[in-house]
Amino acid sequence: MKRVSPAALTASALSRRDLGAALASLGFGVVTLGATGRSARAADPVNYFTWSGYELPLFFEPYAAEYGEDPVVSFFGGTDEALAKLRSGFRTDIAHPCSDGVRLWYDAGVIRPIDTSRLTHWEDYFPIFRELDETKTPDTGEQLFIPFDWGNSSVLYRTDLVEFEEDSWSVLYDERYEGRLATYDQPVANVQIAALVLGYSEEDIWHLSDEQLAEVRKLLQKQRDLLRFVWTSQTEALQALAAGEIVAMYAWNDAYAQLKAEGVPVAYMQPKEGARNWICGLVLMNDNVSDDDRIYDFLNSMMRPEVGAFLIGDWGLGSANRKAYDLVPQERLEEVGLTDPQAFLENGIFLLPMDPVYDQKYIQLWEEVQAGM
Repeated sequence: MKRVSPAALTASALSRRDLGAALASLGFGVVTLGATGRSARAADPVNYFTWSGYELPLFFEPYAAEYGEDPVVSFFGGTDEALAKLRSGFRTDIAHPCSDGVRLWYDAGVIRPIDTSRLTHWEDYFPIFRELDETKTPDTGEQLFIPFDWGNSSVLYRTDLVEFEEDSWSVLYDERYEGRLATYDQPVANVQIAALVLGYSEEDIWHLSDEQLAEVRKLLQKQRDLLRFVWTSQTEALQALAAGEIVAMYAWNDAYAQLKAEGVPVAYMQPKEGARNWICGLVLMNDNVSDDDRIYDFLNSMMRPEVGAFLIGDWGLGSANRKAYDLVPQERLEEVGLTDPQAFLENGIFLLPMDPVYDQKYIQLWEEVQAGM
């Protein structure tokens, strides 16, 4: 069995959430990248608020060449943290939340509509991404969000150490693997997955009744006693999976590509209940720092198919730009499971905005279960 060393999981392979959390714990937040090319013009450079790892020069090369400057980049470890910072008065031009939080950010008054006529590559995007209702203004239907990267959450497991009759999230509640399972510390996700395993419908999981939550509590209590750990760092969890310390875990799809490249015998499940599809992307701030010409030039740099090809080929994530897939070798698309992106997305459950009342109920339930209550 081949063990994954920390050195093997390079910065480009580390999850954005892991890196963001690490930077936050060390007190780092803002990075001003060095100027590129000719002297910067008088106007302020674009300010970009994102997950750590998404400040790669490849992403904004045309912008840097045009303006002779790199963006001012600041990092967040999670979207709740990012919104809190923006509400407290932090100023930036572009931020990188996920689709299920866009309406919340809009209602908070921190983002504004996007003029898609100024987006060079907008028509190259898959329709499924351009037509997400939850990423448009509720009254006029204006676009609030540019999908950038996407993937899903499912079960990553050791093919040599796990046996089951059908692909299902239920493996994470299987007594046969007591002490060798792990899940992600995400309350809403865990409550919803438990509900799906219990047979509640995809429509039910967003607003479970108190009676249904009582049944979910029982299953989560059972799972709690089977888990090796609840992870906050996917990188550390993957090392445990590679070593055989755990045999199955909740994971993001880029994790499969990472361990597969290391020669670890793993598979990434398409559970019968549905994988959890996430989409993160770019939004424009109301209280912007730079001017719109610079901001839209930066967006167009980020939306290029070459950037999408990097996300697919190097990180194992999906791109919203259809043309990106033509730039990736077929064998690599097969390795990361993205030969048919449309089918990939349609087979999962899109993460939707949660009603705050249910959101709080799910969080409270999860915290009480983990506390042994």
